Amino acid sequence: MKKIVGVFAMAVVLFSCNQPTTEVIVNKQAGEWVSSGAKYSMGDDTNVATVKAFIEGYEKMNVETIFNLSQDSVKVFLHNLETPMYMNRTLLTQMFSQYDSIQATPLYFLPYQIEGWEHSIVEVVSKEKRFLKDGTTENVRFLEKFMIDKEGKVFTIRQFDAAW
Repeated sequence: MKKIVGVFAMAVVLFSCNQPTTEVIVNKQAGEWVSSGAKYSMGDDTNVATVKAFIEGYEKMNVETIFNLSQDSVKVFLHNLETPMYMNRTLLTQMFSQYDSIQATPLYFLPYQIEGWEHSIVEVVSKEKRFLKDGTTENVRFLEKFMIDKEGKVFTIRQFDAAW
């Protein structure tokens, strides 16, 4: 009996020594925010879900959906303006009134954090086709950065023209 227990214990020890190990890196930081030297790290998919729902609301021209996912006023840096504007329900409703429909097609969502910042960022590259009520269309491509506060609300959008 002792021999069986001894052989069994030895087999367990030998078996456990042969198990492969996998190294997992958690919260790895990389890159650099040039002005401060801060590092980047991957963000949270809950913020991606917020931005996806925000874009879906935009595509449906649903002002209430958008402002349920954002603060009451969103600072927006449009690609074709030099200074930011503050978007609220009234202004967005006026903007939507010129369109019949909007097709927004995101290509990717990249959530990230910057070391020392309290908010998160979700970067989105997308194609957009806007159908105006006068019969014309606008085709644009954007790189956008959605800033998300600690409560999970969009508070700033920075938009860059991505004409590629």
